[in-house]
Amino acid sequence: MQPPRRMSACGTIGALALATGLSLNPSAYGQGVENQAPIAGAAQVPVAVANGTMPVTQQNALVQKYCAVCHTDAKPTGGLSLGGFDAAHPDPGVAAMMVSKMKTGAMSAAGIAQPDRPTIKALVSALSATTVGAGGWAVTRTQDPSTQAPILTVSIVQEAPSATGAVPNLYRLRLTCRMDTHEAEMQLAWAPGDVPETGGTISAAVDRKVPSTYQVHQGDGAATLYATNRTPGAPKFTMPLPAQTLTIGKFIDSETVDFPFGGLTQTVRQSLSTCFPGSDASQ
Repeated sequence: MQPPRRMSACGTIGALALATGLSLNPSAYGQGVENQAPIAGAAQVPVAVANGTMPVTQQNALVQKYCAVCHTDAKPTGGLSLGGFDAAHPDPGVAAMMVSKMKTGAMSAAGIAQPDRPTIKALVSALSATTVGAGGWAVTRTQDPSTQAPILTVSIVQEAPSATGAVPNLYRLRLTCRMDTHEAEMQLAWAPGDVPETGGTISAAVDRKVPSTYQVHQGDGAATLYATNRTPGAPKFTMPLPAQTLTIGKFIDSETVDFPFGGLTQTVRQSLSTCFPGSDASQ
């Protein structure tokens, strides 16, 4: 039996770019660079239009018709909520996961006939151009639209070459922290690898310590590693917020993926420590 493959933070960026056309270069975000939500009324140049690809309006229409029907706020299938997707201001990590899923025919999942091949190709090309920076920490501070309460979200996408296909497996880790109520969630999503019919387990180890395991089932595209009272019955991720690395061991090709928590800034770590019990922002 071959040992599991361990992927470093940016170990296969070039492979993914060649295989899928994505650009996950973390230098666009740096390590823990914060991105504020777009300011209403500010002059913004739509990314897709600036790149001379499919118009933003057409991208949004296609995503709403073929993707958002399954990936809703109420039920974010595969860890993706696309009801509010805006191609003019896309999240690089979300775009990377969308492209990976589209390359495996996910646009037919809603039971609607797929658009023609040139349209799909153009949409994938446009979205691929917006994935720059997905391989580094994206830090976003927004507000709850109804209460104006501050919300901190950090996310990152890591990749691992697939042993069975041309499209690498992507893993997206997202942490959300409501600064007023201290509600929190840590979620892992993956694409395009499928859970075996018999199901499987995910392991999560903080800083190379003894891992915790989580059960996953066929059809799952995401797993909750930690949740407060927002999700009754969700598994609890009781280990501390990683000082350096969160290592995920997964059923796909027996690979392991490292998420570089050491790249988060001290400010971000301090904010997250208010929501994730047992974390130590001073590490």
